[in-house]
Order: sequence, then C-alpha cells, then structure tokens
Amino acid sequence: MITGSGVTLCPFERRHLDRTRRWANDPELMRLLDRGRPVAELEHEQWFAHLHEKLDAVYFAIELAANGQHVGNVWLWGIDPRHRKAELRITIGERDSMGKGLGTEAINLTCVYAFERLNLHKVYAYVLGINPRAKRSFEKAGFEVEGILKADRWTGDCYTDVYLLGRLAP
Repeated sequence: MITGSGVTLCPFERRHLDRTRRWANDPELMRLLDRGRPVAELEHEQWFAHLHEKLDAVYFAIELAANGQHVGNVWLWGIDPRHRKAELRITIGERDSMGKGLGTEAINLTCVYAFERLNLHKVYAYVLGINPRAKRSFEKAGFEVEGILKADRWTGDCYTDVYLLGRLAP
C-alpha cells in the first residue's frame, strides 16, 4: 500500500471489481477514456482472472485515506524494462471525488512508485482533448505536453486531439 495525504493506492482486488465495471460502463467516462463499448460481466471476470499474470502492468485501486472508499484506479501499462518507461492510466470514477486533487495525488504516488521501486526513467500518458480536467491533473503532477496527435480519436460525435504528456525521473 502506498499512502498519501488524501488517497491510498492499494493492490487491485476482487472487492474493487463491481465499481470498476460500473465506471467502465458509464457513458461519460467511456467517452473521456476512449472506451469503444461496454464491458460485459464475463469479460470483466476474465480480465480480472488474468490481471495478476501480467508482467508489464501494475494495477492499483485508489481509496480515500480517510475512510477506504474506492474512488478510482490507476495503473502502469506496457512497462518496458529495456527503455525504462511505462504508460500511466487513471480513472476517478466516483463523481463526488472528482475535481478535488485526488487524481493528481494518485498520479504523483504512482510516479514515485515507478521511479523508486521499478527504476523507470519515464512515465507518459495519453489524454483526449475533450478531457481538460485530466490534462490539468497530469500537468499539476509534473507532466509536460510532449506532443499533440491532431484529430486522432473519434469521440462519437467529432474527432479530438490527443495530448502526449510525459514526466521524467528526478
């Protein structure tokens, strides 16, 4: 477990599955996170059954430090030991927890883990242009825009840019 002032990152467990699937199937979050279709229950169970076998990913549940409420997930994806880099992905799924700096703190804690425990050199993220709150959260966590993929993703009603953000180890 990794504890900050507002959130704790803990290993993703079965008890986190229901909320995670609810968030994955929330239409607004699907749009902001570039999810193409809802996740069926069986598909979700199969994903979880194989999650801990992945050698190139580390998945955490984000819980409130004050009361342990599960409010989101953060994970390092495509961990590349040769180039010492990984992609960071995050979801704050509980609406009453959005806009309070919890995502920024979770991003920071995950980066500390990536740099200190995994010896990574770089953590990067892709953020849709229609998700300015996520872009601000990454920037507040020390990420810089490294590039813009113009009109790269279809959101269901228009094409949007995608920001590539990165943060290097201190």
